[in-house]
Amino acid sequence: MTDTQSASTSTSDHAATSAHATTSAAPAAEANRTGRTHIVVGIDGSETSVDALRRAARIAGALGASLEAIAVWHVPVSMYDVYSPEPGWSPDGDAATMLADVTEAVFGSERPEWFSAVTAQGTPAKVLIDASKDAEMLIVGSRGHGGFVGLLLGSVSSACVAHAHCPVLIVRPEASTEAPA
Repeated sequence: MTDTQSASTSTSDHAATSAHATTSAAPAAEANRTGRTHIVVGIDGSETSVDALRRAARIAGALGASLEAIAVWHVPVSMYDVYSPEPGWSPDGDAATMLADVTEAVFGSERPEWFSAVTAQGTPAKVLIDASKDAEMLIVGSRGHGGFVGLLLGSVSSACVAHAHCPVLIVRPEASTEAPA
C-alpha cells in the first residue's frame, strides 16, 4: 500500500481480555511467509495503547491475522544535556517490562500463538511507520504519554496517519459516561 492509501478510523474499545509479552525476531516476515494477514500495534504503556492492543487483538482474532505489538524506546540526546543514567538502568529493559505488563493486562497468562511482542530502539513514529511496510493495518492510540493535554491526536498517531504504508486505525479513549454540565 502507498502513503495515499493510509486511512484513519476513530473508535474506542474497552473489552477485557489479558498475556505476558515475549519477543520475536521477525513476526512480519513470518506472517508474509505463511500468507497470514499481519497487524501491527504501537504500545507505550498509556491507557489508550492498552485499548489499542485490546482492539487489535479482537480484529486479529476475527481475521485470523498475526498481531505484533511494538514498544519503542528512545533516549533523546542533546548537546546541551549531560545525561548519565542510573547504573544498571536499561531503556530496552524498561520497555520490555512495560510491554509485558500491557500484554498481561490484555491477554492474561495465556497469550495467543498468533501474538508477538517486540521492543525497538528509535523514535516511535519512525519505527511504527517502518513496521507498517509489512502490515495490512497499523493500530495506535490517539494519545500517548507525550506532551500537550487536550489534543485530540498525538504527534505519533498523526505521523502514522500521514506516512504509514497501510491503513491506520486510531483508538480513542472511551467517552466519559457523565452528562455534560
